[in-house]
Amino acid sequence: MPHAWTADEIVGVEVNLSFVMNTRYKILVCVLATLALMGAGCVTVGGSGSDNSGSDGGVFKSGDRGETWVQKTAILTATGEKKSFSGLSVSALAQDPQDPNALYVGTADAGILYSYDGGESWAQAPGLKSGMVAGIAVHPKNKCTIYATSGNRLMKTDDCSRTWTAVFVDARPERKTSAVTVDWFNPDIVWLGEDAGDLLRSTDGGKSWEKVDNFGTEVVKIAFNPIDSRQMYVCSLKHGVWRTDDGGMTPTWLDLSEKYKDFDGAKEFRDFAVSVADPKTIILASKYGLIRSKDNGENWEAINLLTPPGGSAIYSLALDPRDANVIYYGTATTFHRTSDGGLNWVPKKLVTTRAATQLLVDRANSAILYMGTTKFKK
Repeated sequence: MPHAWTADEIVGVEVNLSFVMNTRYKILVCVLATLALMGAGCVTVGGSGSDNSGSDGGVFKSGDRGETWVQKTAILTATGEKKSFSGLSVSALAQDPQDPNALYVGTADAGILYSYDGGESWAQAPGLKSGMVAGIAVHPKNKCTIYATSGNRLMKTDDCSRTWTAVFVDARPERKTSAVTVDWFNPDIVWLGEDAGDLLRSTDGGKSWEKVDNFGTEVVKIAFNPIDSRQMYVCSLKHGVWRTDDGGMTPTWLDLSEKYKDFDGAKEFRDFAVSVADPKTIILASKYGLIRSKDNGENWEAINLLTPPGGSAIYSLALDPRDANVIYYGTATTFHRTSDGGLNWVPKKLVTTRAATQLLVDRANSAILYMGTTKFKK
């Protein structure tokens, strides 16, 4: 049976940061040496509907719950030359479950960048420097094992991003891998979603795969209940959110969209979050706006926003891991925060001309937020 984790256990995992940083520092030195030999050019991104012009993009960091933001896009180089990915369009943000200073950014056209110092400096993964990375998953017990979607492949590293190997390749070259996650209770189980709606599972860390189901449209997110990994949510782009309570092994899927069908546009997915502080609480961002369930998706309620239903395009959503009433979401122009479950909202104009397409709350210090941005092509 899975261990019944408490919220404090989940967000307060203790690690030997000295060991982590020493190991990663050695790896980063190797990476920089490689860059010096190969020549490290400026990172540019584009494609997938994004625009790489301008320099107010990439990742932003806040230490005060979104009151103020600072752009964090400096790239380390072996020569000391100043470089950045400020023209970046961000398609994924992930944090190491063991080390909150280790961050991973998936881009629209330039692979993965990573930071081991909370975003103060970044390096580009040598083996994954091109293409869109829409999904990133870090092994919950082995800090150097990371998975990333890339084209019709799933890439994996076991050496902290020094080398990447394809552990899944779809025989259909036009297909795209779109979401990946690792079972936090049994990390040998890896789940992979694709743009055609296929959901695949590996029970041996990516060595072999089986198709579990198809959801008819792109699988954009896969999430677990943080205290019982047998309860899993699969989010499709246009066909709603599905839940299984048996770890996906049978599996028996419950179409949650049938339970929120009265909210017009709620099937058109934008983002999804499961509360760590209250695992029964889930929030869906959609074309409708924000809706919430406090019983794992059985019943739903609208969260009142400053705009009417359907009045604002929400691109990102995040919850405070210690308080289910603290909710954040981002639009093309504004960052929104509530500390009372949506009764009152504090809007802040974005410090960039780009849309807030990714939001991440630090696991160890929930006052720290990260925001990934995208400039869409007109």
